[in-house]
Amino acid sequence: MKRILIITFLMFAILPVCASSLMPSLKLNGSKFTLYYSAKSPEIGSYINEYYKSGETYESWTELVAVHHFPTAYSPIDYAKSMSDYLASMNCPCSIENDEENNQSLIDFILIDSSRLPIILEFNIFKYEKSPICGSVALQYAKRYLIYNLLEVDKVKKSFEKDRDKYLNRVKKLEIPDIVTYDIEKGKYTHHEGILMNNSKLLD
Repeated sequence: MKRILIITFLMFAILPVCASSLMPSLKLNGSKFTLYYSAKSPEIGSYINEYYKSGETYESWTELVAVHHFPTAYSPIDYAKSMSDYLASMNCPCSIENDEENNQSLIDFILIDSSRLPIILEFNIFKYEKSPICGSVALQYAKRYLIYNLLEVDKVKKSFEKDRDKYLNRVKKLEIPDIVTYDIEKGKYTHHEGILMNNSKLLD
């Protein structure tokens, strides 16, 4: 009996360590991104999931992949257009590409915060498509640079521009992961439908 109790105790002792290895993950640009942030948006009332590379966090990252759920956006293309219009109103140029056949839309743009050093230069790509649950979902890929010299801004822009098509094509091909909710108190991941996710989800 003692042996059984000891083995049972050890199994439960290992569970918190193993739990981190069960977090959903995906691959993009040859790098693995793991879900480290999940929260409900107060504006939209639905979840956003953010995936980071190993060693990077919500506060400090160079690349991220995020999934946004818009439950009342019934047309991905219309929603992408409204996002494009909003960016234009904020004097932030963007490009938009619609795929009517697959009901998808792709937009990309650059955000720059030059109010202080380091200057933050952030390249964003959003792919919008129909949600299998309701409304629309968007897959976001962002690459962030911290620049300490104003003269370097144009150089970084030109460098990224060379690889822009490559990034766009990779985002186009990447399957959008299911939106996942994280119950902090229970310490488990669930699908929106309430189905327990008990293994890592790796998408190529």
